[in-house]
Amino acid sequence: MVDVTPRPITMAQVAQYAGVSQASVSRVLNGVATVDPAIVAKVNRAVAELNYSPSEAARSLVRGRSHTIALLVPDLENPMFQGVLKGLTLAAARDGYRVLVADSAEAADVEAEIAAEARSKCDALVLVSPRMPDGQLRELIARTQPAVVVNRDVGGDAAPQLTVDYVTAVKELGAHLVGFGHRRIAYAAGPALSYANEQRARGLGEFTRENPDVEILTVSAGSSMEGGYDAADEILETGATAVIAFNDLVALGLMSRLREVGVEVPDQLSIVGIDDIPQSRFAAPPLTTMSVPRIEIGRQAWNRMRQAIDGDSAQHPLFYRPVLIPRDSSGPASHASGWVGPARPVLRLGDTVVAQYEEGTTVDSVLSPRPFLNSVISRGGTPLSVTEPTDHPHHLGVSLAIADVNGTNYWGGRTYVRGQGSTMVANHGRQRRDDLQMDGDTLREKLSWVDQYGVSQLVEVRELRSAEIEGGWALRWRSHLKATLDAITFGSPATNGRDGAGYGGIFWRFAPDIARVFSPAGTTERDVHGASTPWLAFTFPERGTTTILVQGEDELPWFVRYAEYLGAGPSVAWDEPRRLAEGGALDLELSAFVVDEVLHTADAVEQRLPALRAQAGW
Repeated sequence: MVDVTPRPITMAQVAQYAGVSQASVSRVLNGVATVDPAIVAKVNRAVAELNYSPSEAARSLVRGRSHTIALLVPDLENPMFQGVLKGLTLAAARDGYRVLVADSAEAADVEAEIAAEARSKCDALVLVSPRMPDGQLRELIARTQPAVVVNRDVGGDAAPQLTVDYVTAVKELGAHLVGFGHRRIAYAAGPALSYANEQRARGLGEFTRENPDVEILTVSAGSSMEGGYDAADEILETGATAVIAFNDLVALGLMSRLREVGVEVPDQLSIVGIDDIPQSRFAAPPLTTMSVPRIEIGRQAWNRMRQAIDGDSAQHPLFYRPVLIPRDSSGPASHASGWVGPARPVLRLGDTVVAQYEEGTTVDSVLSPRPFLNSVISRGGTPLSVTEPTDHPHHLGVSLAIADVNGTNYWGGRTYVRGQGSTMVANHGRQRRDDLQMDGDTLREKLSWVDQYGVSQLVEVRELRSAEIEGGWALRWRSHLKATLDAITFGSPATNGRDGAGYGGIFWRFAPDIARVFSPAGTTERDVHGASTPWLAFTFPERGTTTILVQGEDELPWFVRYAEYLGAGPSVAWDEPRRLAEGGALDLELSAFVVDEVLHTADAVEQRLPALRAQAGW
């Protein structure tokens, strides 16, 4: 059979066609500036007419460069390494370089051989989390320069280095779990030869020395989902109430096995990971983790590599500190009570989480972002709050919200403008958390009220104190607001001309349900709305729950909604604006007594309140 496949045109044929030497053709193709223009014209005409494509491999031999770099990873299936690869590839491509990838499959004994072979075909080498011993790694770097190392300390200036601060990462995870009341924590350890695992172990060692009441139990798990799955049973046997996984893959594998055996996360076992790979956000429940800037590390690895290729000396190592991303896979230990969880506080009474306290930073700007109580329930499970309901998205559970502070809206939604009505105005402020501390039943927070221009108008010291009472629980909210730079005028739609709309203050938006409202002033919305009574009650007959809202010493008119929706709170500016001089202060207080019983009448509430106050301690 005759092969009729056309053979590629060679440089010799181009030279013959142009009537010049092969050396001249080579110099023209490589852009040598000293070649006679007449020869350049002949060669270019011959290339075009013969449709000649020079061999890239041959040109690389001539230039001494392939414009290709090698990347070696221990496991390409790990999304952490995929992120580094993506960042490296995008950055290198902008400089005309390609990336070839090699995977050592966690085989430390052949890692150096694979790396050397990859380097022989490329201009440089990037090593990500190499597993080989230190001496072998330094020897490999010496004979494969230029090289860049990611996630491994090679000492001195042997090669440019980019590392992640895993010591601090695990210590922050430990503090996060201790804040939830965990004292017996398992560590699902990574590969024995992994530098990252060594750093995690070091960090946990420091953490236990700083927290002698915390016990860390180590269980080998590797670095894959399969490893986490296989380690789950042994972890459960430790009796730990929380697990710090070597990485997110291990955490996800562990959670998969826990679902099979009926262990609930985080109610029975809290799980946290490291890396914040894309799958973590979509896990069930979403995984608490330390976020590592994978793509940025890849980009910076190329920047260091390009400097090395150009002959520049290695700069100081780059260190990246991961950031805690609290999600739903971590929660209170079963024995914890009171306010727990510094990153995302919850109020736990016995085995029941009765409220969550959200920072509010993810709230849309037109809803006046602010911290708020969310998912409030009775001890018996009756829902008692709602956040961003469709009828009033700016209602955020239980929060301190004021519609008009020197013209800034800290309530959210539309602003009532005299003569115009409700109008969406670009005047929404936000309450910024400056400090948060918890001590058992008390949560203390410092806030700045920042207007639409970024100026702090008020400084607030907030205290939420909880207590267990007979048949339920109690909460006291106190806020001390101080004017910072200017005098302050608190207003409301009512003070701007909208009759009865005196809302603004500590406001409780209840979950929609069949309810009754009553106070010493009466049993209808008309009776209680605007009345300055010491208490107000919402009873949910079908659920057997009553919530009694009690004012502090300064009894304000109640703003109450019952027919349209369920909500109430004392009004700061009912029908007249309230003013503070510069440096002046305003104290607000509201207590709630939540009992799993139906109190039908004002007399029943009056009879119970003294005992409830005594049990709460205020």
